[in-house]
Amino acid sequence: MKSKCVLIFLVVVWLFNMGKGIGCGSKVNAEMNIPLSTWVWDTKKWMLNQEAILEKLQEKKVTNVYLQIDTHLSPSVYRHFIQQAQAKGISVYALDGAPYWIGPSGIEEQEAFFNWITVYQAEADEQQQFSGVHLDVEPYLYKSWENNRVKSILQYQYVISQAAVQSHELHLPLAVDIPFWFDEVPFKNSNGSGSLGRWVIQYADEVTIMAYRNHADQENGIAEITENERKWGRLLSTPIEIGVETMASDEGEYISFSAKGEEKMMQELGMLLTECQAENPPSSIAVHHFDSWLQMKP
Repeated sequence: MKSKCVLIFLVVVWLFNMGKGIGCGSKVNAEMNIPLSTWVWDTKKWMLNQEAILEKLQEKKVTNVYLQIDTHLSPSVYRHFIQQAQAKGISVYALDGAPYWIGPSGIEEQEAFFNWITVYQAEADEQQQFSGVHLDVEPYLYKSWENNRVKSILQYQYVISQAAVQSHELHLPLAVDIPFWFDEVPFKNSNGSGSLGRWVIQYADEVTIMAYRNHADQENGIAEITENERKWGRLLSTPIEIGVETMASDEGEYISFSAKGEEKMMQELGMLLTECQAENPPSSIAVHHFDSWLQMKP
């Protein structure tokens, strides 16, 4: 009888501790003691509804916005938005990039993007200026990635290295998006040799890892697949941001939080932060992307 009581007591203690662990994870996210970022791709829609987006960004406790540049909009639209955002403690990065940037017309597109930013920054007051440059190139979606990987990697590295020079001339940090599996992409060329992921982390000022999984600490979860990048970030003194997906995906049910809802996403992110507290924690969390995040169920 005594052994049964001891067993029951141990089970109760175990369940209690389980509850404490879950509560801790949820609390971390409820307070969100870590910067939150998001990508805004539908620029025209939101720049014409600035009060609405600023209100929603504050509701989501976003501190960094990656805003794709639409050159058809007047610079005054951006000046007004950035000034209002900065007043609310929200930094705005100029966002652009595309797979074809590693192709024949890529240099021209990149130059046009940086020329636009250069003129904009020169004409804007300090409180109206961008806080950084954020590139989302995704070279693996360009046609040459499969049939000429060596050339594609070299051209991608050229894009990033040029962007670093151009950003620093503007006195802006360069942030770069990369997928979590770039740590397994080798290269050997005029830039040296090693892992493409580590190379980007060494070259950029900030790196966002697109760790598109909807679980944090299980096998093949966010913590596991970003272990190398977080370690390299610490060694190279590069802030590592972890990006999660809220768009519906046909690549597998484990990719996006779309069907799971915002509460589950925040629980998993809480677990991620708890998991990473002891060793190489991320500098921030990014949610892709703002529109789909708003459409999530609670």
